[in-house]
Amino acid sequence: MTMAEPESVSRFRKFLQINTMHPTPDYKASAEFLVSQATEIGLDYKVLELVKDKHLVIMKLPGSDPSLKSIMLNSHTDVVPVFEEFWTYPPFSAERVQIENGDYKIYARGAQDMKVTCSLYLEALRLIASSGIKLKRNVFAIFSPDEEIGGEDGMQKFVETKEFADMNVGFDLDEGRVSVKNLNNFQFAERTISQVIFTAHGNTGHGSQFIEGTAIEKLLPLINELMDKREQEKKKLLEIEENGLNYKIGEVTSINLTQLSGGKQPNVVPATYSVTFDIRVTPNEDLEEFRDYLRKLAEKNNCDMTLLRPNEQRSITKIDKSNKFIAAFYETIESRDIEIVPIISPGATDARHVRTKGIPAFGFNPLRNHEYLAHAHNEYILESAFLYGIDVYFDMIQKLANAD
Repeated sequence: MTMAEPESVSRFRKFLQINTMHPTPDYKASAEFLVSQATEIGLDYKVLELVKDKHLVIMKLPGSDPSLKSIMLNSHTDVVPVFEEFWTYPPFSAERVQIENGDYKIYARGAQDMKVTCSLYLEALRLIASSGIKLKRNVFAIFSPDEEIGGEDGMQKFVETKEFADMNVGFDLDEGRVSVKNLNNFQFAERTISQVIFTAHGNTGHGSQFIEGTAIEKLLPLINELMDKREQEKKKLLEIEENGLNYKIGEVTSINLTQLSGGKQPNVVPATYSVTFDIRVTPNEDLEEFRDYLRKLAEKNNCDMTLLRPNEQRSITKIDKSNKFIAAFYETIESRDIEIVPIISPGATDARHVRTKGIPAFGFNPLRNHEYLAHAHNEYILESAFLYGIDVYFDMIQKLANAD
């Protein structure tokens, strides 16, 4: 039997139908929708364009004591590209499809990453505001652009603004990941993006000759050493991984060769050759020591080295329950009998930009027992999970905002 669609789900689907896919996300339409939601709920709001056509929306639920440190609910509105031919339903139709147990799947790009969290924040704030509950602290919900391409024009710029400083943030609840079993996780740290290009220069000549001192000859030992190190890290992960949940991957450094370039035509030995590695350094490892290792590896093989993101920093929040906000986070978890495990995020989220300001940040998503499909074909969210998530955030926002 088809069940009536909850209004919260209808609003969620409407948001999903706004195409904010790179490389041309419709941030204007997204901001207009969010402003309409803020107006309906009765929240203060402001729209910033720190970069032209890249809208960042700030919403505020005022607290009874605005002098206290505030709570920030952070999310991003952009989504990654799709291969539409592999989707059962159009990726921006937000199709609501009933399944055998009577639940519904809502298919859309961004259903998990991370418009579900954007909408959960909105619906929880709607419930709090409509109930007349008055919170002690200001609560800010941030909807930022460009997280999927590094956040340089979004959260990275926003944390340097007066608007951000004036928020006086004490704790950031940020992007988390759907859990595949009855065990939630939260991200207290992230691996550091350390993408690097090594370039070698050497002798050139006709491809029929045995040219000595070529660029590729210099590059191959470097490539082999990093691929050996990749195998060592992979073996380390296999030793510590538990239950097949892939929760431990953040505790090792991942190394992947992603680009090789050089050469003009088959019969000419190239004078220059380069290789790019995507490396994510675990916070369990000293970042500067690792970067120094890369520099020495380049020098040893007579190669140049370029870090693509030299300003990326180590990102970690100490799990200290003497911190009132962390205590309130755990209080919510325990009150709902949620089993949870802290993890190091294998990827990068906007929380890392917030942590550079000394603000504790946890990445959390309350959804569990759910297929994980971020960035995948046929991305969907279960309607029952969405409704459950609203209740969790309804509790958590209140506990965080009233923390003593």
